[in-house]
Amino acid sequence: MDNRFVNDPLSGTKNLKLHWDHLRYFVAVVKAGTVIGAARLLGVSHATVLRNVSRLEQYLGIHLFDRVQSGYRITAEGEEIYEDALAMEKHAEVLVRRAMGKHPAPEGLLKLVVSDGSLFDLMPLLRDFRKEFPRIELSIGSALGHADQGITQLKADVAIVVTNTPPEDLVGRQLARISFAYYAAPEYLETCGGKIPGPNECDWIIWSLRASPDADMDSTWQQNMLHRLAPNPKIALRAVNHGDALAGVRAGVGVALLRDRYAGDLVRLPYNVVIEPFGIWMLTHPDLRRAGRVRVFMDFIAGNFLEG
Repeated sequence: MDNRFVNDPLSGTKNLKLHWDHLRYFVAVVKAGTVIGAARLLGVSHATVLRNVSRLEQYLGIHLFDRVQSGYRITAEGEEIYEDALAMEKHAEVLVRRAMGKHPAPEGLLKLVVSDGSLFDLMPLLRDFRKEFPRIELSIGSALGHADQGITQLKADVAIVVTNTPPEDLVGRQLARISFAYYAAPEYLETCGGKIPGPNECDWIIWSLRASPDADMDSTWQQNMLHRLAPNPKIALRAVNHGDALAGVRAGVGVALLRDRYAGDLVRLPYNVVIEPFGIWMLTHPDLRRAGRVRVFMDFIAGNFLEG
């Protein structure tokens, strides 16, 4: 049984034409390590990935991958093709960004990557922006990775993220600084005898910010501070984001690090630990900042952003 993509890469090449999509699927398999991972990355079925990589192998007349237990291992011939394909991908991204940046009219689709929406309320601003610029369609995508990757890979025009280290290859401005503290619900404190529990006695809720380009804003950021308070903390819940952690605290699940602005109905706990504020940054790629829809959006948000 042949564990490669095709049995005879030399067959049928006369009727094949090389398309960029074939190389794009090939690059995705190399990056993901599996066909299923590549399919998720590209938002297609795994059969589509297999079909396009098989056509590329047939066109080139070489085997690009060997099937191994852990996924697909690139061959020596594939390594050579991969370097060229990466260069083509980069040039294609630059070409599209520059073309998009040459259209100054404030209209068209504007794609956003936004950090955890419970850290700042963007919707009233988007509503008001649409009233002023009704010809611009807004789309907020799911940010599964870093925000800078979303823009670089043309998945977004603008990112609004929480970080203290914005990516150097993006341009933009800081909109605000936000502060955090530890909070608990009054009902939770009643279960602790009506007193402030010590850090070692708390049921802790940990959350992460996956859309941030700042590694310090993932759950490790909180765990490092938490271990300074309690060497052996009792973790009750690992939440996906700040919003779920906030809901967990309000429900009495435990104690969490929350943004001060949204914890007015909770009790702030006076634990002795320094918690660094973080910035809310609005970012775009240099090639896109002069595009009409990007320019008017960034100017509008910067002029009306009142969070802080």
